[in-house]
Amino acid sequence: MRRAWLDPRLAIGAVLVVVSIVGVWLVIQSTSRSTTVWVASDTLLPGDVIGAGDVEAVELRMEGATDAYLAGEATPEGLVVVSPVGAGEALPLTALGDADSVDLATVVLALDGGIASTVVEGSVVDVWAAPPGEQGSFEAATVLVGDAIVVGLLADEGIIADDAVRLEVLVPREDVAGVLDAVANAHAVHVVPVATPVAP
Repeated sequence: MRRAWLDPRLAIGAVLVVVSIVGVWLVIQSTSRSTTVWVASDTLLPGDVIGAGDVEAVELRMEGATDAYLAGEATPEGLVVVSPVGAGEALPLTALGDADSVDLATVVLALDGGIASTVVEGSVVDVWAAPPGEQGSFEAATVLVGDAIVVGLLADEGIIADDAVRLEVLVPREDVAGVLDAVANAHAVHVVPVATPVAP
């Protein structure tokens, strides 16, 4: 009686088919997993106390970092924001804390040179200032405040409008005196974007 031998090519083909099926199943399983997290409805800034209308629970597909965000079963109302969270961005736990950890104050800057189009509410900027020099010139600019947070652009509601762009920013309280001194002494002030709000 002749002994039947299994064709190696048939065996390899069968193994490849099984591996392919398992791989497709794993991909489907991983992409179908979703987690409910809290997402900012509008831009949230340091010092903001989260209210019911500020966030919404959204089911997102997230890979491996779900424990870094505020889960849907948690209660966000009453929590204090300690770092900017852009509109539509999931609430990271590192952006939440208590009021005592927010040591920022709001100042208004008059910018004669305008601002970059990427500077919006929630942007992080460096504030540069150049002291006045002789004959209408200015000395070299230096960073007055690093990582200031933009609150918003202010409309000029005065009777006599000027060309200055007025920007409201959050700065550390320890830097407020330096900013006010630069403004009072007619320093040329500019902001340079460091980062912009992150959207998912």
